[in-house]
Amino acid sequence: MIESLGALGGYGITSVIVIIVAFFLFARFVKKIIGNIIMGGLLFWLLNTIGITHMTLTTMHGIVVALFGVPGTIVLALLNLVG
Repeated sequence: MIESLGALGGYGITSVIVIIVAFFLFARFVKKIIGNIIMGGLLFWLLNTIGITHMTLTTMHGIVVALFGVPGTIVLALLNLVG
């Protein structure tokens, strides 16, 4: 019966459990990253709309917001206020 599972039969149920756990951990990690990027972009838009800072969206600002999310947007806003 185990031989009918093909390549999976050599590793058993442990490999299936490890794959499922790894998938859920990866999904949770990706959700946090995407959520942080979306919240950083929303904060960037909100700061411009309310009038706290008037930042122009350049390619470099987009890269910083995409890589660092909310903390990157806060740093950009502070640098814009100082300089």
